[in-house]
Amino acid sequence: MGQYNILQWLRGESEQFFAAVAGELDVPAAAVVDDVAEALAVLIERHEGLRTTYVDGVEPRQFVHATGDLVVEVYAIEAADPQLVDRASLSRDLTRRLRAAGAYRIGELPVRAALAVLPSDESTSSAWVVQAAVIGCSHLAVDYQAMEIIKREFADLIRDRTAQPAGGPPIQPLDLVALERTPKALRHEESVLSYWKDGFLRMPQCLYPVPRVAAGSGSVAVEMTSTAAGMALRAVTARTRTSRASVVLAAIGAVLSHRTGTRELVLPTMSANRFEPRFRQHVGSLAQLALITLTISDTTFDRLVRQAWAAVVDASRHGRYDVDRQSAIARRVEHERGVVFDCEPLFNNLVIESGPAIGRATASVPTPGELDAARRATQLRRQPMPVGTTLIRFDLYGTDGQLRLGCWSSDTGRIPDDEVESLLVAVENLLIAAGSGDLDARGIRGSIPLSPVQRGPGWLLVDGCWVEVTEVQRLLDDALASTGAKVFAAVNGLPLVAYLARTEAVRTPEQAHAACMAALKAYPTAMAPQNYVICERVPGDPDDAAAWIDVCCQGSGRKGADG
Repeated sequence: MGQYNILQWLRGESEQFFAAVAGELDVPAAAVVDDVAEALAVLIERHEGLRTTYVDGVEPRQFVHATGDLVVEVYAIEAADPQLVDRASLSRDLTRRLRAAGAYRIGELPVRAALAVLPSDESTSSAWVVQAAVIGCSHLAVDYQAMEIIKREFADLIRDRTAQPAGGPPIQPLDLVALERTPKALRHEESVLSYWKDGFLRMPQCLYPVPRVAAGSGSVAVEMTSTAAGMALRAVTARTRTSRASVVLAAIGAVLSHRTGTRELVLPTMSANRFEPRFRQHVGSLAQLALITLTISDTTFDRLVRQAWAAVVDASRHGRYDVDRQSAIARRVEHERGVVFDCEPLFNNLVIESGPAIGRATASVPTPGELDAARRATQLRRQPMPVGTTLIRFDLYGTDGQLRLGCWSSDTGRIPDDEVESLLVAVENLLIAAGSGDLDARGIRGSIPLSPVQRGPGWLLVDGCWVEVTEVQRLLDDALASTGAKVFAAVNGLPLVAYLARTEAVRTPEQAHAACMAALKAYPTAMAPQNYVICERVPGDPDDAAAWIDVCCQGSGRKGADG
């Protein structure tokens, strides 16, 4: 199910930037090309997903190969002094070269590898000393957690070819299929889909409803590296006995709630789907979208962290499902509510925590002076990103020693570069404040150096969604241009009522609603009108609701029998 989820996502993804997962391999100082090749061969033999090729179509197929060849790209580098080689820069360059090869082609193994080498004193290329090594895999074959397993097993194998995988023989993709088809698993999927329906009924269309501040749009990502936040994470994790990712999620939730004024946050996140022991060493794509709910009320930060931890665990229990059935539920709810969901994760945790990091560790409480000193080393690095579908997204890259947290805006007209940085700094500030001790609700608010969004009378709260009436009008101008449609904030107590003239193309509320839904994706702070009033003609003063007379029909457009 996780693999099919990735296939469906890739089919609709015009940008192939995220179609592959790359990882830097741990290579010992004296390793040569043959050492890397032999370790890769064992990995590919061990995990069937790494020697599977794919054919898409009406009935997609997979072929597991018993034999085959993997071409490893080897780049010779020049350096007067091997001690001056910058392995990190080499790895980034190798990753760019792997990505430049584009999408994985039919019949191609879902694995690519590239090495940077310095020649040794011997003449054979196999004796060249490897300075950096990178592996790339199709997202159909691995997710980010699987890539961490590959990196860990490679590090063992290049030092000892007989090293065995942790936890015994790995579960293979066909084993997973058999498990997913058991009666117990099928019953569980029904409860998972009910969970999703409940979440969709409460989830707002826009997860960061802020007004546009600039014309045009762009995309930018900022990554923050904070030693101070890393110190605070260790203290809060030990105090709450949760996970570092849950602490970060709680801080993000508090910042978003403070900024947007939204008390209940229904957020899409990614579930690694490895909470069962038998899945923890599986090399494949298990990750799927999960839905969590955080209620930000007058509570302490530690309680919010525990709530985030429980929400993540609950979402993970509902993180494996048939994406076609889940999408069908989403479409039905969208049509009824007049919204379009952005089913991309707002929070994506790429960190694998194990052992004492999960919360049984003890940690000294850092002093305010220690935290302030460490904070002076915080770095923020901007980088361009391909335009995405989600308005805002947080990616957790690291928690060991330092917090590495990214924030990505896919519409800088609403969330400009400076605001992206401010959100990250606000998360850091809250974590640092909580590192010295628990915070009450007032302390949480006082630790967030951001002002709440100021919304004027042009905003309405409808069905849990903050809506700009002017954006609803722009939606009508796009979707129903020929009808002269006008939206009114409220008519007779009913919010978002649209008046329009009947045309050949739009004669019923159902047709009007269908047209609005088809265009709605481009207007994140709008939603479809709650009621459509179709008249014979546009009046002389269309801005006067009372001027719209000669009503032909009216209704919500959601059902055939309502008007």
